[in-house]
Amino acid sequence: MKISSTSLAARLALRDEFFRRLGPCGETLVQTVDLFPGACLSVVDTRMRVMAFNRANLENCNFGSEEEVVGRRLADVFPKVLADFYAARHRQVQRTGKPIVRGSYSHAADRSTDVRTVSILPLRGIDGKIAGSANINWRGGPGGGTLDWCGAVRDAVAWIDAHFDEKVTDATLAGVSHLSVSAFRRAFVKTMEMTPAAYVRTIRVNHARKLLETTDMTVAAIAWKCNFCDESHFVKVFRKIRGKTPSEYRREAASNR
Repeated sequence: MKISSTSLAARLALRDEFFRRLGPCGETLVQTVDLFPGACLSVVDTRMRVMAFNRANLENCNFGSEEEVVGRRLADVFPKVLADFYAARHRQVQRTGKPIVRGSYSHAADRSTDVRTVSILPLRGIDGKIAGSANINWRGGPGGGTLDWCGAVRDAVAWIDAHFDEKVTDATLAGVSHLSVSAFRRAFVKTMEMTPAAYVRTIRVNHARKLLETTDMTVAAIAWKCNFCDESHFVKVFRKIRGKTPSEYRREAASNR
């Protein structure tokens, strides 16, 4: 992820000015979405800068706080393959003034193969002009959906999601993709903007998060379940991706229920 040099104070001021332009409807939207468990919200302005992320979306995108993303462009927050996809739909809504209602896509920000239902709404300022747009999405989609964004590595990504708790090698994934190992690695990095190994670690952490949130399994048991080498390795990888230990994550998840 590229990091903008713009100061936090400047980015927060940009957000505050944006919501003043929207008037009371902006804060009402954020508060309303938070009433629905699992609903993820992101708000961007007409320059594709993030103005708001709710807690569910921060969790889904593996960010620790809204300050990490507010005021940054989508291209600074997400890998290019995701940023381009998200920005195109926001621009469509802002250009036409017409919402996208209950669409579905498989470009999950947590890099899983989950299909998500999405609505994108145009946001108008108190002057009546388009000021930005809001993306509201949640897990699940009509008919299940299929991956449409991985090209030559589509089958490999689906295989990883189904077999993350097994040993995963580039050779196995190349075979699933019907490519040579070198061609598979090039295609995967080009499409996903991360190595196959990094993607596998991300998917394992995503599944570990679910177990931490919904079960009483020990950290060691979850490490084994998600095929980390051992508890120490699991804690190290989890902290690198989430910015906190599994135990800290579990406590925070419990306090937010």
